Amino acid sequence: PNMMDLGVYQRVGGLVLGGGDIFDPQGQLPWIYPGFAALLTVPFAVLPFTVAALSWLLLCAAALAAILYRQGLTGWRLSLLATAAIVGVQPVRDTLGFGQLAIFLVAAAVLDSMPGPRVLPRRLLPEGWLVGVATAVKLTPAVVAAHNFFAGRRGPGLVAFFSFLAATALGFVLLPAASLEYWVRLASGDSGLNSGIVFASNQSVLGMWTRLTGAPGGGGLVLSVAVVVLGVAASVLVHRSGEPALALCLAGLTSLLGSPISWSHHYVWVVPLAVALWQARALPAALRWSGLGYSAWVAVAPFMWLPMGDDVEFGYTAGQQAVVNGGVVAGVALLAG
Repeated sequence: PNMMDLGVYQRVGGLVLGGGDIFDPQGQLPWIYPGFAALLTVPFAVLPFTVAALSWLLLCAAALAAILYRQGLTGWRLSLLATAAIVGVQPVRDTLGFGQLAIFLVAAAVLDSMPGPRVLPRRLLPEGWLVGVATAVKLTPAVVAAHNFFAGRRGPGLVAFFSFLAATALGFVLLPAASLEYWVRLASGDSGLNSGIVFASNQSVLGMWTRLTGAPGGGGLVLSVAVVVLGVAASVLVHRSGEPALALCLAGLTSLLGSPISWSHHYVWVVPLAVALWQARALPAALRWSGLGYSAWVAVAPFMWLPMGDDVEFGYTAGQQAVVNGGVVAGVALLAG
């Protein structure tokens, strides 16, 4: 695969080492993450691209296996399901193809906060630090921290918050201009990819709103916030009912539905979500099977077969709108259920 996003990370790592402007796209894809995240790209900048690409793929595969191991899968079942996810689950396959970091963000949350088998007998750092560092790279894991806090797990929630502040502060110390530019842009509503909100591959509530109404608008943002509140409430209730693994996956799903831009390959959360639903035999059958059906829809991603780009989404027929927005509606319905 061309792994174009990994190419961006390598370019930015080189700019960090050389003191250049990390937000100058130089005719390529733009960098849209904060200064702290740019620091993490440096190790890949000093490697030849082929070595960096192979290393990235191996690390992603290991992270995916670690997620499934935490959910109790071992031996041939672990190998088989990890392989099936890599080959057959569109978000995982495209994450690897683009050289994207979605698997690492999910792994950070799962390995930090989901109960289950561990490789090490005890923690080296307090629970919450991985979620906090992941939030300093990309804001969406903050929903997992909020879930922990409101589910009565105040310690991990607060550790995540202060870890986020510490990592962000490190970005300001080492890359002050880039860090300031990122947060000023974000505060003004510029995500770096605002023109792509309408794209069919943007499977967020705001993306659906934009495709249906013709503009992002305040209504879409209000609806996104409402879905985040709904999702955190749902995850807290599920946690209190004795399903902490499923609750964490619902918080991860909420972070994607509520984010302004959630590309289809960000939905790596569908893998642990499907496993958690399969294992949650005490759930009402209607909720469990509808959730597994939703997981299958996200894994196949039929909306990716639609024409997209150049604002063609504004001209979708009613049938095409149903396909492109059906997953978003089903995801919100799962949270409500």
